[in-house]
Amino acid sequence: MNPDKLAGVDLQAGEPFIAPEAVLEGSHHPRGAMLYQGKELRMSIYEDDPATFAITESFSFDEYLLVLSGKLILTDAGGQLHEYVAGDSLVVPKGFTGTWKMLGNYRELVAIGTEAYENALGNEEE
Repeated sequence: MNPDKLAGVDLQAGEPFIAPEAVLEGSHHPRGAMLYQGKELRMSIYEDDPATFAITESFSFDEYLLVLSGKLILTDAGGQLHEYVAGDSLVVPKGFTGTWKMLGNYRELVAIGTEAYENALGNEEE
């Protein structure tokens, strides 16, 4: 994998995918890069400004994350808080709702099953 992209060098600005009304604090200016896209797996880098988002629509797929920098605080719909810092990994399960809070220079490595991602993307476009 490209070590510069993992370090956040020359990430491309992306289109915001969080609805403005779901941004509870901060701002949403995603940046990223695709590192690998195969038949079974997609791996990318995601970086964003410090912000808190309300995740009210259930995640459409399981998503593996490795926090590369900054801090992630997830609070599930039941109110349980989970904190992750650089070097921590987690799986955000399909169906997750709650809040997603990013602190500092937040960047993560993301792995998603290709078929699940494409199915979710197809559902969003309908």
